[in-house]
Amino acid sequence: MLLSWHWLNEYIDLKGRTIESVAEKLTMTGCEVESIETPCELLAGIMIARIEKLYPHPEADTLKVAEVKSSDGTHTCITAAPNLCVGDLVSYAPPGARLADGTVMGKKDFLGIASEGMLLSAEELGLPDIADEFGILKLPEDTPLDAEFMVHFGLDDHVMEISITPNRGDLLSVLGLAREVHALFPDSSLVDISEGLAGVDENWPYEFQDIKILDQGCTFYSLGLAENIRIGPSPLRERIRLAMMGMRPISNVVDATNLIMLLTGQPLHAFDLELLPQRSIEVRSALESEAFITLDDKEHVLREGDLLITSGNVPVGIAGVMGGQNSEIHNETHKVVIESAHFSAPRVSQTSRRLGINSEAAYRFARGVDPEKVIPSLNYALMLLGKWCGARVYSQKKIASSHILEN
Repeated sequence: MLLSWHWLNEYIDLKGRTIESVAEKLTMTGCEVESIETPCELLAGIMIARIEKLYPHPEADTLKVAEVKSSDGTHTCITAAPNLCVGDLVSYAPPGARLADGTVMGKKDFLGIASEGMLLSAEELGLPDIADEFGILKLPEDTPLDAEFMVHFGLDDHVMEISITPNRGDLLSVLGLAREVHALFPDSSLVDISEGLAGVDENWPYEFQDIKILDQGCTFYSLGLAENIRIGPSPLRERIRLAMMGMRPISNVVDATNLIMLLTGQPLHAFDLELLPQRSIEVRSALESEAFITLDDKEHVLREGDLLITSGNVPVGIAGVMGGQNSEIHNETHKVVIESAHFSAPRVSQTSRRLGINSEAAYRFARGVDPEKVIPSLNYALMLLGKWCGARVYSQKKIASSHILEN
């Protein structure tokens, strides 16, 4: 389990304690901290700059001259990046700054024009996965020029790698570890994160049949709806946070579900509503030798006892393990239903191990997830979709529990 020091401190006031003191206490009480890393440790002297002028290099068709303004004045940089425009905010490494690989910037002549340092891509910052397009990494429009780049975007973060024993599934989240640290340091204080969902309190505008739970391996299942979604990258800080926590940013919808899982410990899954075979969800046991293609484009042959999420009896996900290629979020997705559910730990563990799918969701479900997290986590995810995707979200949900099998 990776734990961001910055993220932890957002939910607990540690009264100025150091990461080393917290790591020592965790290790002494059974949560061994195997390492403390600083992913962007070598980065130094990076600044925020705005492109004031941009024009072709007079001696090279493939190069452009960028005049950029930072908090310490105006500078000239030569770049071959195709994605820049006047007014863009970018990360700038002036002479003397250091890149993620340790390279120290200086001045360099490009056919008669001196480049004072360089404009940086995500790879040069040491986090290639946070890039949302080819070329220079663009910063949010509201980024202040005088902000300290490393601090403003959380690149000065430290990450603990913690060995969690199989019986402590409650610690596989930022909030779970915050509670554990609070118990170890009683004078610390937890931050209240209770936040209601200000969604549209109306019936869903699309016909959707009741959820059917046909196997006791699922004790509770809920769906939330968001429409008018605009698929795109999630906010830069959140992409950086995901990368720090060892996950690859994908899109605003998928990133929202992954961030909530890391925060609360409750795995979520997003389906494209228009790609579901029917406007219905059934949870059932797989048929012997039933085949299913997961999100990673691999076909798996299932056994009876593997727990499936189906729509119109067509598999769309292996419960608690991985979703299916046939209903995945894509660039043209506009309507999304978010799954938040509680599945049997032994069932998820057996299926995950046999299929060799070691997903973050399966890792958590196999060790036990608190069913009380299902609805709060779903609400939080819907709230993020409203903020990040311009979505219209509904506070009403489709809910089913397996006690109906006992009636």
